[in-house]
Amino acid sequence: MINGFASFTAFEDFFNANNVSVTLKKSNLCRVCYCEKTHRVTDEKYVLNVEHADGGIAVTVEYSGENGAFYALCDLKRRTENGTLEDGAYACSPSFAVRGYIEGFYGTPWTHDKRISVMKLMALNRMNTVYYAPKDDAYHRDLWRELYPETDLAKLKELVDLAKENYMEFHFCIAPGLSMKYSSQEEFDTLMKKTEQLYSIGIRSFGLLLDDIDEELFYDEDKAVYGETVNAHIDLVTKYYNALLNIESGIKLTVCPTLYHGKGDEYYISKLGKNISPQISLFWTGRDICSRELTSREAREFIDGTNHKPLYWDNYPVNDMAMFNEMHISPIINRDPDLWKYSEGIIANCMEYAESSKIPLITFADYLWDSENYNPEKSWENAVRQVVGEEDAEKFIVFADHLYTSCLKDEPSRRMKAHFAGVLELLKKGEKENAIALAREYIVRMNEAREYLKKDLPICNEVGKWSEKFFVACDMFEKLMEVLENKTEKNTKEFYDLIDKYDSMPVRLTEDMNIRLFLGIMFGI
Repeated sequence: MINGFASFTAFEDFFNANNVSVTLKKSNLCRVCYCEKTHRVTDEKYVLNVEHADGGIAVTVEYSGENGAFYALCDLKRRTENGTLEDGAYACSPSFAVRGYIEGFYGTPWTHDKRISVMKLMALNRMNTVYYAPKDDAYHRDLWRELYPETDLAKLKELVDLAKENYMEFHFCIAPGLSMKYSSQEEFDTLMKKTEQLYSIGIRSFGLLLDDIDEELFYDEDKAVYGETVNAHIDLVTKYYNALLNIESGIKLTVCPTLYHGKGDEYYISKLGKNISPQISLFWTGRDICSRELTSREAREFIDGTNHKPLYWDNYPVNDMAMFNEMHISPIINRDPDLWKYSEGIIANCMEYAESSKIPLITFADYLWDSENYNPEKSWENAVRQVVGEEDAEKFIVFADHLYTSCLKDEPSRRMKAHFAGVLELLKKGEKENAIALAREYIVRMNEAREYLKKDLPICNEVGKWSEKFFVACDMFEKLMEVLENKTEKNTKEFYDLIDKYDSMPVRLTEDMNIRLFLGIMFGI
């Protein structure tokens, strides 16, 4: 065990195999307790002291909290794998205090094994928070009054225990707003009975979700008592928070309001925020439900309107509802580098595709840890390598380059366009044979990606319907080469038939570039 920490044994084999000796040194000095950038006392900071000697590497880790030691070992492992572990002292601390993800989508909830897999990987990437809120877990939403059956409760406890082992705070969210009668004491007692069941398995952080419900009160009794919805919600949130504190003083509560996007000065959110405890976290998605950008200016406006820093429920990479034909696998972008100053943190909402969600989630983790030095492309390529594996990463990247289709408005197919820009230059010079040879280089890479995507692997299975369209694109480019080398009426028709087939497929893949126009300009077809 590394310095006697049983929870760190998973790192031992790796460090031994790479001839890295690790010594942990606990300290309560400013050097490891205080982040100068954020002006925040933290137990997540660590210092790596690295020295190459006698054919190996000796590392002393200074830390103040056990979670800081854990993050140090995660960082040390990554630096060793990347070959960037050089002599010197590296002081590291996070930009954002709250860094996490939420299973909060509409659709098939993740399996238990998938939840475990995602949580472990996000912990290794130094996230510290996970919210459990799958819309289609009946006991979370529709059957909120009913206690979890023992088998389901045991699985939840396993997740709670795993989160603790991996230094992540587990938040259980309950969503009673679809049917709750706010003026009923019996209803509130039912809510507390459910909460106490969850408390019994170790949950100490709760979420009260009041999103995606009617804006008007349903019951006449509620209308008589409260008049309008915001007053009912203020009462519910306050009663619930006080009841939680009576169970245990350190319990945390997060609320998702019915109005969860906008400027932050609207009547409902402003009144709610200013009438509930400042210790309660408020979820906010930004200016829009799926916000293209999150800015510090908008966060300051939210603070002014609500007396709360926003805790961003970031609706990326989620692809439910109207977005089901998009696969959101690109890196997170357009979040201000200094957003940590004006927000509690960011919780990324995942897709029902757990394996695919890991890629953008890792980029979130990188941004949240060091937002001012975040490099989206570098982070994304690292994420693909972690999820897909080093051997197949480049093959998957050729395919995933075409999946930059989301509210973020990132440009799809940049790598392909850059390659064919070189092809176009050769064509302009009259070097048709060299142009075709260069184009074929990319087609070879496309076909290598095709063969990888046919494998029976979790991520390949998840992206299946997008892969099918990519396979048509592969055939289309192969046919294009045939037309360019020996154009006939038959192969020209076959080429355009493939374009029609590609255009008819509903999933989004590369169509933003207008494939007909692109090929027309490129090859004059």
